[in-house]
Amino acid sequence: MKKLLLYLLLSTIFVYANTIDTADSLYSNAKYKKAFEFYKKACKNKSSEGCYKVGFMYENKQSVKQDFKKAFEFYDKACSLGNERACYKVGVCYDKGGILKLKTDYKKAEKYYFKSCKRGFALACYNLGSVYQYYLEPKKNAQKSLTMYKAACEKGFLLGCYKVGNILNKQKDTKGAATWYKKGCDKEDTESCFRLVDIYIKDIATTNPDEYKKLLKVYKEGCDKEDSAMCYKLAVLHATGRGTRQNYIKAKQIYERGCNLGDNASCLEYLMLDDMGF
Repeated sequence: MKKLLLYLLLSTIFVYANTIDTADSLYSNAKYKKAFEFYKKACKNKSSEGCYKVGFMYENKQSVKQDFKKAFEFYDKACSLGNERACYKVGVCYDKGGILKLKTDYKKAEKYYFKSCKRGFALACYNLGSVYQYYLEPKKNAQKSLTMYKAACEKGFLLGCYKVGNILNKQKDTKGAATWYKKGCDKEDTESCFRLVDIYIKDIATTNPDEYKKLLKVYKEGCDKEDSAMCYKLAVLHATGRGTRQNYIKAKQIYERGCNLGDNASCLEYLMLDDMGF
């Protein structure tokens, strides 16, 4: 009996997967009408991807008459079956109106964004952070907002890194802010790089000049141990003549080392000096 149930389960999974594969193949070849039929069949068999694609095709008028209400219904069904993109789509409707221009309901938006974020959709994490920060009891949910932005950053949505940095910087936690700006900067988010550089420069500029030679040694030791942030700061000292004689060529070499260690802020400074002919 157990073997029979297992066989039936595996057979069902195979049929669902085969239906989706067929639909995807038809869709990629712009055979939208046939693809729609297969997606709808998959959805009827409780395929979250099938339901999502049916909603997507209703939304974007692909082989069917554009129908935002039906699109929303299929997105909602897909979400209930575990599709993270569908949950995000429904969340947007309750947060910003979306395709149906619904009346704002941040509690419902929270519910759908949270489902989507939990299932790995980074933009849902970011949007939920925004809902907490600006609309849904901001003071009470300040920590939740920070947590969601962090999740967005960790899942690859770089604006999340930038937002965490901004919040911590506003709270005077420059060390924490620098950590998150660096996460964004290292993944080539330019805004995060600029904020990170600003913190580094201010940190050095506000240091007692008598400490520069000591810092020079500390930063060099750190850079020698392949700490890319230390390489950046060491290069700044050489570029600005703090604790040592000003030397742009030396600074460029150190920026290059930091860049090779994965520090994107160092890469930007290296390119600027290179453009200047050093």
